[in-house]
Amino acid sequence: MKLKNKHLYWIFALLAATSFDILFWERPFGINFFIFILLAVLGGLIPTWMEKIHVPWTSYLLLVPLAFFSVMTFIRVEPFTTAVNVLVTLSALAFFLMTLRNGTWFRYSLRDIFVSGIQFLLNNVIGGILFFNKTKKAESSQVGEADNANDNAKVEGKQDQESHGENLGKKEKPLKGIAPYLRGLLLALPVLGILTFFLAQADPIFNDRIQNALAWFRIENLGEMVFRLVYILVIAYVLLSSYYFAVVESKKYQPDDDNEKLAISPFLGSIESSVILGAVNLLFLLFVVLQFNYLFSGGKNISLQGYTYAEYARRGFFELIAVAVISLVLFYILSMITKREHKNQGRLFSALGLILVGLVAIILTSAYIRLNLYEAAYGFTRLRTLAHVFMIWIALLLAGVAILEITRTMKRLAFILILFIVGFGLTINLLNTDQFIVNQNISRAINNHNDRAESDLDTGYLYSLSADAVPSLVEFYTDGNTPDNVRAEIGGVLACKFAQIDVPQDESWVSYHYSRSQANTLLAQQSKNLDAYPVSYDMYTWFVEVNGEVKSCSGYQADPYD
Repeated sequence: MKLKNKHLYWIFALLAATSFDILFWERPFGINFFIFILLAVLGGLIPTWMEKIHVPWTSYLLLVPLAFFSVMTFIRVEPFTTAVNVLVTLSALAFFLMTLRNGTWFRYSLRDIFVSGIQFLLNNVIGGILFFNKTKKAESSQVGEADNANDNAKVEGKQDQESHGENLGKKEKPLKGIAPYLRGLLLALPVLGILTFFLAQADPIFNDRIQNALAWFRIENLGEMVFRLVYILVIAYVLLSSYYFAVVESKKYQPDDDNEKLAISPFLGSIESSVILGAVNLLFLLFVVLQFNYLFSGGKNISLQGYTYAEYARRGFFELIAVAVISLVLFYILSMITKREHKNQGRLFSALGLILVGLVAIILTSAYIRLNLYEAAYGFTRLRTLAHVFMIWIALLLAGVAILEITRTMKRLAFILILFIVGFGLTINLLNTDQFIVNQNISRAINNHNDRAESDLDTGYLYSLSADAVPSLVEFYTDGNTPDNVRAEIGGVLACKFAQIDVPQDESWVSYHYSRSQANTLLAQQSKNLDAYPVSYDMYTWFVEVNGEVKSCSGYQADPYD
């Protein structure tokens, strides 16, 4: 494939890699990630557009989740949400490049994603080399074709051949056009040096900037300079390799809708699979019967066995989620490897599979109820909140798997999983995990108030939450309907956060983060009110005085099991 502007790919790749160093070196995480992703995407698209290479509109659809999750990296600061945003953004970018020119990502099976993903990763090792090698061969072959055409021409053949030779001679000396620019740059350097010297003497601020710039080239900074240069080149090479795969290789891979090619052919008999599914179904049925007896029927049956609600709820809701996930994986594997030569065999397998899905749904309901009991006893935490969201999306995934089995389109599971990942990430971003925890736990404390002298609010856990929680904390603190003792506890949390206000050392715009900025502004606005809660530090931890009582800012009262 001949590329007229192939040099733009490596130029943009190098610029994006250099921007990574400028944006992230010794700078806090903020809007810089979004800027880097934007430059990385444009670095591949701009030369592609200039080459007038066709990109299907379906490929551009992947830019929607990519844009959303990259933007949310400087909107949400809660650690798990940030990790999800970064991982989904990078995955969407890789998938966008992997399927750029075929646009059939929504038809990919799990096998297609695996095979194409391996090719993409291997390409990152040799793709940069192939980029120059294959495009150069394409140019040479086109030049050869032009030579043959000129040799066979009957009119003005000799003149065309000579003209072509002259043009080819020019192409063989690519540095000839660059040489004047290099000479001009060398001549300009001493002039710039002299003028810079006098300008530095004339202005102390300009002099400081020049000194800081020159400090980068000091011998003691050689190790750092080499390290930064190396990772810039590595990032540039990976980007160039990715661009090569997107432009050259992505068009070659086409998923086969009519005949899905499996990694291995079905080999397991229908009877064997039915026995496996039947045994698992019997186990799940026994468990479900016990759940109806001891959980769904109320607390009396649980108490008779010597457990409190909280003790019973604590036992294994995460294990129940693991059971649901393992069951889904088992069912998918069996559906891929089971031979269903007759309709009756297929119907039996589908029936057992749908029973499995139904039982797993009941198990998830049990886990959901257990989690509700747990939160009623101890309140919400990040882990419990994320488990709630995950269970809801697992239930939707179960429904999707059931539909795929009924319609005999299990090969579309990959698309369902993509929707699952995007939906889960979208939910936790819109939910705003830390803000949700504040709203639930403070509302629970207010509802349980009932003229108590002290609230049961876990202020230590509220203090541990990120800047995402501050707007809701301030809202409850300034709300006249909040009981005085609860407001005082919230004020202590805000005072602790204000004493340790998160102001990055580097306040440049590339480190801007909306959540941190909003939290700092709100805390500063409440600074006078927070003087009522003196904060001190004793070399180990921060303390705050609330209603004459001194307590640790990080005092953790939550259940030790989570």
